[in-house]
Amino acid sequence: MDSRYGKQDEEKDMHSYRSGTRPELPGISGLGGWLILIQISLWASLVFLLSDISSVTVIMDPARWEGSRGVDPQLYAEVIRPLLWFGFISSVILFVMVVVNLVLLYRRKRLFPRLMIVQYIVNVIIGVMTWILIAQNEVGREEHVLDATPAFNLIVRSLLTCCIFIPYFLKSVRVKNTFIK
Repeated sequence: MDSRYGKQDEEKDMHSYRSGTRPELPGISGLGGWLILIQISLWASLVFLLSDISSVTVIMDPARWEGSRGVDPQLYAEVIRPLLWFGFISSVILFVMVVVNLVLLYRRKRLFPRLMIVQYIVNVIIGVMTWILIAQNEVGREEHVLDATPAFNLIVRSLLTCCIFIPYFLKSVRVKNTFIK
């Protein structure tokens, strides 16, 4: 075997070690494959979260709850308003995370897979907290104003997403080859 090929490989590894970049693994790279689903989900999340945030003034209006739904003003002040504020704040947090992840994705930054995993975990935490906040308020359930079923469904969807995409981000050769900067 020719020794100069071995030295070239060593120099390539040394160069990548010194420059701070990982050498590309053999295999596929780029924003194709399952990363297309990630891109679609990020853009869809951005649209839905923007819609949620932009409609907050309508949703937060006490007259909407008290007039059309017949909710007691005390129930609105003690139960519904805190839930709405929690939903608004969590939507803003997720919106910021989605925007940051989109920027990292298209710049192909090494931090992107980690922050996507964090976003998936935050989705689960927000779903669980929403479900707990709704479930602990018996008054709202008695008046059929609050239903914990959508929050529980969100938890299930978020957990399934975590079970699929967290291992993908941890094990995928495409992810390792694409996000190396």
